[in-house]
Amino acid sequence: MSQTLDPRLHPLREDLAAEYLRDKVEASAYSKGYAAQVSKGIVPLRRHPADEAGQDTELLFGEKVTVYEEKNGWAWVQNAKDSYVGYIRADTLSREVRQTTHRVKSLRTYVYPQPDMKIPPIDMLSMESTVLTLKEEGRYTQIQGGGWVFTDHICSLETKALSHVDVAYQFLGTPYFWGGKSSVGIDCSGLVQVSLSASGINTHRDTYVQETNAGFPVNSEQCTEGDLIYWPGHVAIALDKENVIHATANSMDVLIEPISHITERVKMETGGTGITAIKRISTT
Repeated sequence: MSQTLDPRLHPLREDLAAEYLRDKVEASAYSKGYAAQVSKGIVPLRRHPADEAGQDTELLFGEKVTVYEEKNGWAWVQNAKDSYVGYIRADTLSREVRQTTHRVKSLRTYVYPQPDMKIPPIDMLSMESTVLTLKEEGRYTQIQGGGWVFTDHICSLETKALSHVDVAYQFLGTPYFWGGKSSVGIDCSGLVQVSLSASGINTHRDTYVQETNAGFPVNSEQCTEGDLIYWPGHVAIALDKENVIHATANSMDVLIEPISHITERVKMETGGTGITAIKRISTT
């Protein structure tokens, strides 16, 4: 099997690979897959088909995937938005793929079986979940396949946040959670991905891929608000030349911290390596 393709971004195993990889990798079988859509609020994407397996990222309600295998209650999928590959519970997917019309703009919103906040909710959607709206009743909007949400918590897909920095600020105090990309828990690259997505900018999930592919490089003297600063295995969003906002396992939450503190800490942990890149994301 080819060693040049990252299995986290390409559906390939020794026993099975995506049909579109047939000329690039060797596998015992190939699958064309079928389209599906995430039908639950926040779904763990795991490294192996087991609940105790490590979580690499999360999928949010409305995200579209290609399913290459379904076995023993697990689906081996590739996320259409960022190409991430992994295993999710098959019952969190719908084969009815709908074109979504709106996205969740608030940190989170409850889904109710009726347009009534006093009724126990049936799910919770996090920022950047996408929905198909059906009708409004009072201050609530009915969504296809998911009940009712508070109308002020959603906006059209065309409506984008003016600044990914402003989006990141909303996550201050959110617990750090490895592989998380929701307001319930988030990691460093998840904060970057969700903040950029809310601003209309799609980027990869993992830090190492972001560092290679996101934006264009600038030096420390050019660093300004919104730039992405990378250390080995970590990323933060610059607020100015001295401070960043980031999700960190050091304090286990999203906070504002001086760049120098992070660099000093990383150097102690890695034996000398500091900032590896500063990247600027074009918003035009």
